[in-house]
Amino acid sequence: MSKSLRLSEKWFRRGLWLVALVFAGFLIGLGGTIVGDLPKVEAPLRVDDFLDKPAAQALRSQVQAARQAEQEAQTALEQAQLQRSKTRSESQSARETFNNWLATRSVTQRAEHDPDVLARTQALDALKQAERTTQQAVEAQQQAALDARQAAAAAQARLGTLEAAGYEKLNAERRKVELRVFLYRLALTLPLLVVA
Repeated sequence: MSKSLRLSEKWFRRGLWLVALVFAGFLIGLGGTIVGDLPKVEAPLRVDDFLDKPAAQALRSQVQAARQAEQEAQTALEQAQLQRSKTRSESQSARETFNNWLATRSVTQRAEHDPDVLARTQALDALKQAERTTQQAVEAQQQAALDARQAAAAAQARLGTLEAAGYEKLNAERRKVELRVFLYRLALTLPLLVVA
């Protein structure tokens, strides 16, 4: 009879261990759920929370406007370069035609063509002037694009400085939040560990 009591006592103890393991698993799951939800206790932090919002918005607007101006200047520059290329081509073609005509005239040595020489020279001068004008337009657009690029870079640098200070404050605040969350977890899990 004593052996049968001992056998039932052994099974009873094994059952208690099984209940303790199930209870420990339940507590671990509950603790994991509570601890997993703890980061939601604190509001998520962003760098914009630590910036001077009006100044940052103004700088972002300046960067956006400068980039837009740069794109417009680049488009205008491409058009001006195309126009310059076209005028150069016309000028080159007219110069070649004029040189061929002069070669032909020098062979014939006809004096009645002197007014034609003057007229063609003036036409070549007009084409050369048009070429210079398009070159100036290209240079003006290059200057506008450069100015816009430099303005965007300067505004971006000021914004970067402002954001760098914001990131430093953000990192300091994140460390504080991590410490608070750790303390919350410790406050919640320590009693669970004691109960377990």
